[in-house]
Amino acid sequence: MTQIDIRDIVELGISEREAKLYVVMLEYDEVNANDLHRLTGVQRSKMYSILSRMVVHGLCTERIEGRNRFFTALSPKTVKDTLVREWDTVHSNKLEKADILFEKLADSFQSTSSGPSLNSVEMIRNAANIHNRYLQLVSESQSEILGYMRPPFAATTKRSQKLQLEVQIKALERGVVQRGIFSLKHLGGFDFAWKSLGEQDQMRVAENLPLKMFIFDRSIALVGMPTSAENNNSSYYMLNIEDTGFVQILVDSFEGVWQRAIPVENFRGTEVNSNSPQL
Repeated sequence: MTQIDIRDIVELGISEREAKLYVVMLEYDEVNANDLHRLTGVQRSKMYSILSRMVVHGLCTERIEGRNRFFTALSPKTVKDTLVREWDTVHSNKLEKADILFEKLADSFQSTSSGPSLNSVEMIRNAANIHNRYLQLVSESQSEILGYMRPPFAATTKRSQKLQLEVQIKALERGVVQRGIFSLKHLGGFDFAWKSLGEQDQMRVAENLPLKMFIFDRSIALVGMPTSAENNNSSYYMLNIEDTGFVQILVDSFEGVWQRAIPVENFRGTEVNSNSPQL
């Protein structure tokens, strides 16, 4: 029989003793408690209680002949199907409990958060946290996303770049308008975005941008700090701002730069400095 690591079976939720007995049973048509004790070393005094649990859990069957009891392992496929059904049941029960519990918690949250927010500004540090917050805000956007596109970039790997592109495409499919202004010297590497946004005149280029910024539904802004940072991710962070008045000032700033900016299509094929793609 193929060598099996008992620990692998235990990780699936079967006890170590049950796993030992089951693996041995697979090699025989039928065994009794004495055989199993001799073959596995499991205590004789514990044997019948363990075997009874194994019958209940669907690991083996039991045949009684007079005062003797014989046990036969069920097929691995049958055992696997039983385990999967148990996992599905546990998972469904947890989901049901979670729905009820978090609905109650949401009611409590709404009652305490209806007043003015005391945390309208949040500092988000390191690229991974910034990347995750950006994905969240794009996914939750309903109508519009505005952005100043310039370094430093939170998406530093191909996987993170792919995730950002995917949530932006889904936002477009929901009807979310996305407008971005790129810094001319950092335009390289953005070719992949031209088809989805550039051809709709939703991307423009400015000679210089004062900071890195995104505005979501004109209610939430992500602003890069310090504004002078370009390639030093170590000291870079972003502010998550949910103050209506301040966000409106940022919107006004964006619209002013947008009017002066040039459609990105005018730069197709231009040789510029290349950076990691980031929308």
